[in-house]
Formats: sequence, structure tokens, C-alpha cells
Amino acid sequence: VEKNVFTNNHKGEKLTLYAGMTGYDEAEYVAMTAKNLVADGADPSSIAVLYRTNFQSRSLEEAFLNFEVPYQLLGTKFFERKEVKDVLSYLRLALNPGSNADLTRVINTPARGIGKVTMLKVIEGNRADLNKGALEKVQKFDVIMSDIAKTATEKPLSDTIKFIMKRSGIEDELKDERTEEALERLENLRELVTLATRYDEVEPSEAVEQLLESAALQSDQDELKEKEEQDAVRLMTIHAAKGLEFAYVFITGLEEGLFPHERLDDGKTDQEEERRLFYVALTRAEKKIFLTYAHMRTIFGSQRVNVPSSFLNDIDTKHVESANPSESGGKSGYETTIYLD
Repeated sequence: VEKNVFTNNHKGEKLTLYAGMTGYDEAEYVAMTAKNLVADGADPSSIAVLYRTNFQSRSLEEAFLNFEVPYQLLGTKFFERKEVKDVLSYLRLALNPGSNADLTRVINTPARGIGKVTMLKVIEGNRADLNKGALEKVQKFDVIMSDIAKTATEKPLSDTIKFIMKRSGIEDELKDERTEEALERLENLRELVTLATRYDEVEPSEAVEQLLESAALQSDQDELKEKEEQDAVRLMTIHAAKGLEFAYVFITGLEEGLFPHERLDDGKTDQEEERRLFYVALTRAEKKIFLTYAHMRTIFGSQRVNVPSSFLNDIDTKHVESANPSESGGKSGYETTIYLD
């Protein structure tokens, strides 16, 4: 792919570059800027927010809900993703062992040889009817749940989520699968850990309650919005945007390791494929492009200082203007100065 990623249309607007101090600042800038565009007369459905990987949608979804900007996510919303629901079910069951809905969801997730007949006997309190092999499997599951319940009452919430991923076997199952989809699911769970760090200072049992309440509330709000909003800003991965065009396009997460994307399993980057995707993202816009990244981003519960994406070096500085965070609603107030080679 040629490094020159521009068309011959010289009348286009400059690209606006915004650097947030954190991933939350970046998400708020995107939501607030989209809100301003709509207030200035743009049709919400003419605005697209693109990201390299699915886990990035969570903070964007939250910001769009907080700023009351109608949005439609192409794909499954964060709290509706199977792996996220599975881990939250473990958490709920640890807190409330009588929750049959959660027990049904996780007793054989990942597969541990517990069938429906066994599960029904457990739910009905008829363990005495189980044969020796089935009883042993159920007792192993009991130990897993007991370990999770103990951790949930003693450790910070982000550590509890990490523990559930490991102790349940979900993390190992996804790692062993080694497919793109499995790695994406793993990234979603790492993002759940990141979200949980927000509650780490709260007393452990209370923190669990707060996270579960927050997840339930966001799912309810999403459902309400879905019924109300067809005319909405589009949120999607760059892969999903192929073939589509929008007047305004935000390309988010332009950081080394995120875009260009580093694989979770082997840490490798397919530089040419990533550059091709960046070209796809740029060419979705008919009118205006916003490029965003964060100086610091919390990944898997740890704060990481970021290097801006090498793709930004491919863009001539004369085509780029710096966003002024003070106008954007971003909290950092951090003046963006990027020097491109």
C-alpha cells in the first residue's frame, strides 16, 4: 500500500487531531464533538466512529450515553457480549448462590462435562440422586465458586475479575483457541477488568454490587435507546465499515499497539494489513475526518503510556489541525501538540 494516503480532492477540510490525556477523555471528546455536529445541523447517521478492535466500544458507548447522543452500534454491545455476560454471571452467582439463572449459565461454561440432567438435579436440590462421576464434577464446580466468592469479598474488584477469568477456565479456553474471534473475546474481558478498576477503592462486596448495577443500567438504557433511535451516530470497527461512507468520520485509538494493532497471543503486528485498514478508515469520510488517541490508556487494569500511532507520521502536517480540548468537553484540558516527522 502506498504511503501517500490522500486523494486529489484539494478542497477538503483539514484533518482534526485530538490527543486526550486518558481513554475516557478521548471518548468524551468524540461524543461531545458528535453532539456539536448534530447541533450544527449534521444528520446523526452521517457521523461514524471507527475503532480497530471491539473492546474499544465500551468507553465510547458510555460517553455517548452520558452525553445523551443517540448512537447505534454495529455488532453486539459490550455488556451483551457472551464472554462479558459469562464473567458477570460468575460474579453474581458468587454474591447470590441462589441465582438459578446464573447457575444455569456458568455451571458448564467452559465445558466441564455437566449436562442438563445433572444441572436440573442441582437446581432442584436433588444432589443425592447424582451418580458418583456427576457428583464429583459438581463438587469441583462448587470449589471454583467458593474460591471466587472468597476472592470477591477480600480483593479489589479488578483482581476478582482477573481471578474469575483464570479460575473458571474461560481465559485458558480462549487462549488455547487462538482464533481472531477468541482473542477479541479475551480483549473484551481485559476491558471489563479495566472498567472494574474504577471500583477498586470501594469495599469489595459493595464494589461488586456497583459494577453489576452499572452494567444492568447501561443495558437497560441501550434497550430504551434502541427502541427510540434509528437516526443515530454509527459506532463500528473499521472492518465493519468497509464499503460504507459517511460525511464525518472519527478514527479513534491511534496508538502503537492498538492501531496498528498488536496481537494479544504473540505480540506481532501485520504492518501492511494495518496500514491498509487505516486507508480504509480514511476513505470512509466524504467531508471531514477526526483522528484521536490517548496519552494514557488503562489496559487489563494497568495504566499504559502510549506512543502515537506511526500512521500519523504518514500524514503531512499541512493537512492536520490540532483540536482544542477546552472547546470539546474533554476533561484533560491538555493542549495537543504533535510533531510529525
